[in-house]
Amino acid sequence: MPPQSPTSGRKRRFLGYGALNVLLTNLVLQLLLLVLHTGLATLLSQLLNVGLGFVLYGKKVFRVERLQKRAALRYGLLALLLWWANWAGITGLAGWGLQRNLAALALVPLLAAVSYSAQKWVVFRAPVLE
Repeated sequence: MPPQSPTSGRKRRFLGYGALNVLLTNLVLQLLLLVLHTGLATLLSQLLNVGLGFVLYGKKVFRVERLQKRAALRYGLLALLLWWANWAGITGLAGWGLQRNLAALALVPLLAAVSYSAQKWVVFRAPVLE
């Protein structure tokens, strides 16, 4: 049996750990949307997502041995971008008549694809050897 590459199964791990993170984050988001403004609800749920995500994705999905401050900064910037996209997307879809809760759920696949790509190519990318 040939040795497995460190990237083998990465997408499956991302989906598995991502499902856990999304489930917890969206459960919190759904509850917060019942009582808070969209901006604050998405911000609070995004903070949970960031805390769980950086460790889960860095250690379990991309198998980074040691999480670096630079990766944390990039992950934080990505989280801000995703929070803004989530807020804007929910607000935009709600403006077209979709309930905010359904709008939040509808955005999950798009935001997940953007998140995976950015983490793979920007946040947890392998260092370039010269």
